[in-house]
Amino acid sequence: MSARAPADGGARSWKDDVLQDWAANRGAGKSRLIMLLFRQVARWHRGPRRPWHTPVTAMYTVLVNWVLGVELPPGTRIGPGLCLLHPQAIVINPDTQIGAGCTIRASTVLGNIVKSDGTITGSPTLDDGVELGVGVIIIGPIEIGAGARVGAGAVVVHDVPAGGVAVGNPARLVSDHQESPA
Repeated sequence: MSARAPADGGARSWKDDVLQDWAANRGAGKSRLIMLLFRQVARWHRGPRRPWHTPVTAMYTVLVNWVLGVELPPGTRIGPGLCLLHPQAIVINPDTQIGAGCTIRASTVLGNIVKSDGTITGSPTLDDGVELGVGVIIIGPIEIGAGARVGAGAVVVHDVPAGGVAVGNPARLVSDHQESPA
């Protein structure tokens, strides 16, 4: 998954991530703004602490969460080229991992589960090229394999294999392979 460091041990460049996000959100100014702000604040979040980081992170939270309606914590690991289609009411837990080239649509929730005894489960992992429809809910340590698609309104309670297509509530697998290009 590209949200992690590349296999060759090198680090992706901030500029490359921003340019890929920018291209993935062509024609969507709000999505471009969210991703640009996310990349910059996430970059500061990973680096040495500076006195101005706390107020800038607070401003990011107010603007992106409250004004633009997308909860995208700066500690979230996200690969390049994340496309946010109609970004409103999107909630992403900071422990979620999102691969390269993923698409997330409005009203999507990616989170963890807090059990009655207070223990917290893991958060979802989206591998590269995952596409989520409007209103998808994925809660807990669930993996969505590379190139998988999850239909609108699906509530995912089990892993979805690479190339799979899941729909419904609870989500069920309707295809377990990608369509071949024509």
